[in-house]
Amino acid sequence: MMLSNEDIRKVIDCGELKISPYSSKWLRSSGITMHLGSELLKPRSGYVVDVKQSEPPPYDSIIITDEKPYSLQPGEFLLGHTFQNVTVGNTLGFMIEGRSTLARVGLTIVQTAMMVYPGHSDRPVTLELANHGPNPILLYPKMKIARVVLFELKSPSSERYDDKGKYRIQQSVGIPIYNNEIMSDDELE
Repeated sequence: MMLSNEDIRKVIDCGELKISPYSSKWLRSSGITMHLGSELLKPRSGYVVDVKQSEPPPYDSIIITDEKPYSLQPGEFLLGHTFQNVTVGNTLGFMIEGRSTLARVGLTIVQTAMMVYPGHSDRPVTLELANHGPNPILLYPKMKIARVVLFELKSPSSERYDDKGKYRIQQSVGIPIYNNEIMSDDELE
């Protein structure tokens, strides 16, 4: 069951969902508006990505400000993060999606990783930013970047993301970790 604004207020009030900073102005009829953080990671070109290796390709860190936004070019891809830190309790499903206003100019904020798992604790959500449009798009810190929709789980999750999750120690933008991505023959049986 998807949560309404009233349901979302309740899960925030009881602490099952924590967003910091938070303003009730960001609450919508069935979601919450999220904003862009100030650090971006730009993958360097010219590298072959081998998901069997334990080291990710190199990234350059970019800090954006109101005076110095980043101009995301057509076809360009970056990692970003939400300005807000998020904690998701074990009774919630949390999905982040792009805003229609930005999608209409070609900006996507998630490529495939829409789900934030129960047990994600007190850190930003990594965003996968891509410009699929024909024009550059300026990215500013704290701009409205995404919407969150929440679902009530039929039963509480018995697994917390922060117990075993691959990116559980990230505090800003999550650099990809590729080790152990390929299942062994034993795991496939």
